[in-house]
Amino acid sequence: MTDDATALSSDALATPAPDAAATPDAGADADAAATPDSHGALSYRHARTRSRVFALRLIYQAEMTNKRLDVILAEGNYRFTVDHIRECLYDCDQRGDCELYSFFALFDTEPDDYALMLARGVEEQRRELDRTIREASEHWALFRMPVVDRCILRLAAWEICYNQDLPASIAINEAVQLAKEYGGEDSPKFINGLLGKVARSCDDPVQ
Repeated sequence: MTDDATALSSDALATPAPDAAATPDAGADADAAATPDSHGALSYRHARTRSRVFALRLIYQAEMTNKRLDVILAEGNYRFTVDHIRECLYDCDQRGDCELYSFFALFDTEPDDYALMLARGVEEQRRELDRTIREASEHWALFRMPVVDRCILRLAAWEICYNQDLPASIAINEAVQLAKEYGGEDSPKFINGLLGKVARSCDDPVQ
């Protein structure tokens, strides 16, 4: 992996801008671990939210490097290492109270089962997901969409169309929060509207 690709996969999904608080995922999120409660638009109290962020990083990295998920996992460059944290905050004397330090530390770990399910699901069903997104987007070609928006759409479309245990409204809301955190100014509204159309087309999940 090139240095540029590594930087994109880490930094582009590492330091989001502040925004409004998110509505918690009402799915199987009983385990609120002792982690930073929120950072910007997202609440990291919920395991599924953390899983989605991790999955988004993997999907984004696969998009930017044109590598398969198994290769990315084998290389291990998706992690924020302790050395990276120390380099980033080398002269910082407020680590104990630093939200950025806590954010890096939160993802200095391996992806959990749900993050892997999301990332693998997007990889395995990408052609069908892209077809569904293209049909819903009407005049917007996938290649014209910002990379982060495209990755969020694929992730959320997989949850809507393939995860029968999750209400589409939760998948859409979580995608909108991801867009607020990592997308552009118009991304939340664009993604919300497009995923509403995806949900209507996936009332009977595609197989």
